[in-house]
Amino acid sequence: MDAHDSLLAGCRVLDLTDEIGLFASKVLGDFGADVIKIEKPGGEPSRSIGPFYQDIPSPEKSLYWFAFNTGKRGVTLDIETSDGKDIFIRLVRGADFVIESFPPGYMDSLGLGYSPLSSANPRIILTSITPFGQSGPYRDYKAPDLVVWALGGMLSTCGDPDRAPVRISFPQAYLHAGAEAAAATMIAHYHRETTGEGQWVDVSAQQSVEVTT
Repeated sequence: MDAHDSLLAGCRVLDLTDEIGLFASKVLGDFGADVIKIEKPGGEPSRSIGPFYQDIPSPEKSLYWFAFNTGKRGVTLDIETSDGKDIFIRLVRGADFVIESFPPGYMDSLGLGYSPLSSANPRIILTSITPFGQSGPYRDYKAPDLVVWALGGMLSTCGDPDRAPVRISFPQAYLHAGAEAAAATMIAHYHRETTGEGQWVDVSAQQSVEVTT
């Protein structure tokens, strides 16, 4: 298939995610979107996740990083600075999607929440991926992949009935969250194509795991 015939040909994604959301932007990239991975100075911490090429730990040799960032372009930008915010807003004006996985309220605290992004680009779709969503009693809780897997109910299916649950060797909950985020973003994209309106997509990793049970 020619690149111009791809589902999201001509669309641009600004990727502000860590490991909980890297898969979501990769899916959109596989659909033909131009994905720009935005890393803070010093690099995205997910670069430290192994395994590593030739077993040499290095932010430039993470096979995990390679797997979920293939096809993406990259840029270093500190969105906590005044100049960084201005540059990000300029990027938003030419983008179709922003995907982020910061704690609830972080983007708002920087003046980069959905309202200012929508003011800069009314068609923008902001997809936020967090462990427990933007509201509710667990919204501010941190949760590694294993905790989300357990609280989503899936850990109870792993292992033998007469033993304690065991984890699957490769992270699972975050991949479900990324897949659900990509699907929800595409639904928002369809809505935008029919109405011209962007929107804010709120994705809970725990709920993404529950959907699959």
